[in-house]
Amino acid sequence: MTRTHSYHRSLITHSQYTMKHIVLLLSLLLTATSLCAQVDPDAYQRQRQAMRERYNQQRNQARQNYNDARRRAEEEYAAFRKRANAEYAAFMERAWTKVNVQPAEEKPKEPEPPKPQAPPAEDAKPQTKPLPKPEVVVPPPPAPPALPTPPVREPEPTAPTMSFAVYGTDCKVHTATDGLAFKLSSVDEKGAAAAWKTLSQEKYDALLQGCLAQRDEMQLGDWGYIKLLQAATEKLLGKGSNESVILQHYLLTQSGYSSRIAKVDGRFLLLVAFNQRLFGYPCTFIGDQRFYLTSKTKANTIDIFNVGFPREQVANVSLTSLPKLKGKQLSKKTFKGERFGTMKADVGVNQSLIDYLNEFPLMLGMWEHYANAGLSDEVEADLYPMIRSQIEGKSQQKAVFMILDFLQHCFEYAQDDVQFGYERPFFGDENFYYPKNDCEDRAILFSIIVRDLVGLDVVLVHWPGHLGAAVAFDEDVDGAYYTLDGRRYTVCDPTYIGAKVGMIMDFCENAEAKLIRLKK
Repeated sequence: MTRTHSYHRSLITHSQYTMKHIVLLLSLLLTATSLCAQVDPDAYQRQRQAMRERYNQQRNQARQNYNDARRRAEEEYAAFRKRANAEYAAFMERAWTKVNVQPAEEKPKEPEPPKPQAPPAEDAKPQTKPLPKPEVVVPPPPAPPALPTPPVREPEPTAPTMSFAVYGTDCKVHTATDGLAFKLSSVDEKGAAAAWKTLSQEKYDALLQGCLAQRDEMQLGDWGYIKLLQAATEKLLGKGSNESVILQHYLLTQSGYSSRIAKVDGRFLLLVAFNQRLFGYPCTFIGDQRFYLTSKTKANTIDIFNVGFPREQVANVSLTSLPKLKGKQLSKKTFKGERFGTMKADVGVNQSLIDYLNEFPLMLGMWEHYANAGLSDEVEADLYPMIRSQIEGKSQQKAVFMILDFLQHCFEYAQDDVQFGYERPFFGDENFYYPKNDCEDRAILFSIIVRDLVGLDVVLVHWPGHLGAAVAFDEDVDGAYYTLDGRRYTVCDPTYIGAKVGMIMDFCENAEAKLIRLKK
């Protein structure tokens, strides 16, 4: 239920500890038996057989210890869930609380960008100069907590398969679907409580286990898991049905997430707590925590069951990698640089991933989260072999300059307000789908490629109205730089067309700067 589980860690540690002793014992016995073989061949065979038997005993005991510990964890968790769900259903029958609904926040407009600067002369050289101390240094975001993985018993291998699709990707959950469908007796407190008692039966555990397994296999993150549960429950109980909503709430609570159920005008509504503001989704406050509705409503007030399930955790919007989706691969587009004609790649994107990212909540001002998500396997396969072949054997400065020139020229520029009507940073793959991009999109993509292929530390640099990057080279490089932790970070701006490594736009030289660290 919690995002880190001591019982899983202890099981793994115990297993590793036992196997280390088995390996040590095996090596000692091998040494002893080799010496015996030189003196008495029969003794050698007896020792070898004894060694095998001892090893098998130790291995079987280690496996038995692990299985016993796992079974105890499952039994303890099952007992905890039984008590918690019984109490939850009892509370659910009581009167729910009326709360106000905050309308969805509009997606903000993009700040007015600075006027574009004319390209530098072809023969211009970067001038080495220290830049003012940055006003703010943003540390890299901590690794998100491990996703909840309750120790629910795995379904039998012979269980039937329930199939559904999420973002064009076929999902399979091994569960006996017979008897999982149910009908609410009423859309009120008593109906919800009765449904909760039904859902608390063990027969729904395989569905829970299967959905958790799909979440991890597809690397969906918390937002994608919510969408997966919606697809699974609507396949089972009908699109938009009240039954599917309460089943989503049940599965979320059993997975360790903080969610609530509400009712208005004969409908159940699902609310989920997030660690960041979501634009475009209505919400209500419970204490200081925002709970966002996953479906639209025009109601100004709703009746909410405001009781948290034990050990609940708020959902995390950020991604550590892009999801693994198996949708349609779109036709490839050609992208090429200018100074280096061989910097040219045909890149295609996954339509399902684009659809996922198109619905993904905006993380405005949190560019590090976009940069740390990286690129998809498909885009890397199209783009990275070309770049590697071109920068191989080059100095760090030349390699970064080739990447910089490529990104300066292979995209058309457009403000987000012009292209979308609101501020919208891109994840790396989105640059190869939409017809145009802006400074933040290029800086984010530049930081991904340089870290992946050149292996250098990169920070994003935010000046008023503009986003660029700076690179910590391991060799002497001319150009404007910031000093951070005793290292030079030389400015690289993929939106300053024609600029070389170390060149900075005039308006940025003395502007307040915020350096944003990224994961290495």
